Amino acid sequence: MHGFTQKNWKMRLLMHPTEDAFGFSDEEGIIAVADGVTRDPKEYLPNMKSFFGKLKFLCEYPNPSPAQIVSDICVSTFIEVVRDYRRENRDTRAIWKGFEESNRRIKRWNEENIVSSDYVTNDFAGCVAAGTAFSSEELVSYGFLTDAGIAIFDEKGEVKFRTENEGPNKHDKYIWQDERLKGNGWRNPEVRRIIRRDYRNNPHEKHSFGVLTGEPEAMSYVRTGTKELKPGEGLTVYTDGLESTIFSGKFADLIRRRDVTGIRKLCKREVRTEGSLVYREPIDFEIWGWSSAYQPS
Repeated sequence: MHGFTQKNWKMRLLMHPTEDAFGFSDEEGIIAVADGVTRDPKEYLPNMKSFFGKLKFLCEYPNPSPAQIVSDICVSTFIEVVRDYRRENRDTRAIWKGFEESNRRIKRWNEENIVSSDYVTNDFAGCVAAGTAFSSEELVSYGFLTDAGIAIFDEKGEVKFRTENEGPNKHDKYIWQDERLKGNGWRNPEVRRIIRRDYRNNPHEKHSFGVLTGEPEAMSYVRTGTKELKPGEGLTVYTDGLESTIFSGKFADLIRRRDVTGIRKLCKREVRTEGSLVYREPIDFEIWGWSSAYQPS
């Protein structure tokens, strides 16, 4: 297994805190990635389309970043919980428990650090995530939340399976039809308050989306499943900052050639803002072997 987080040059130049996290246990076949939700440093946001607007945003940004903290909590907790199951029992139930305990510990952090959420500058810290675990040589169980995901590539580098992106972008055109939002933009604090309060972690709203904030409703958005991998097929677990890169022709060619160095370089060059990826190389089941210990992000 190979894992990394990449940031584009603008994020590196502005020294924005890393808010993704990843971890894996090659020995035990467990993977987790998380993407922390960026905070609002002020009620009225600067113009993020300009360099100076971005710089102003970051000068006022909380440090340490709550999004970074809960991403790390999520990844380490998921691996810890799934690892406690016997390998043959690392199924969708174990995956679910990993997310459930992650959400519970995020709730604990929020209770200790967020006195009262206003959904703007004092919003709950949260993240989205994806994770997998192998219960046998061929079977991998997976879970994901919102726009983090899992993909399986065949020996030709073509996508055999991918999870659906269920992030806010899927619902944007419907959310912005809300009469309360018309004529306003994201920089308006009331817009952000309405979306986070009424559309985030609200299963009663058709166009809602999930975030692990510690709210129990977040678990309504965790999707799980099990897939069989055949010899020659590789697995990726990723956050949305690398989604467009992963499903490009360039990535497929690198997968086909099993060029791990090339994959890392491509992701560094084309990452949208920040993204994480863990890639499990195809293996020959006849010489199956687990080899190394958990590597934290």
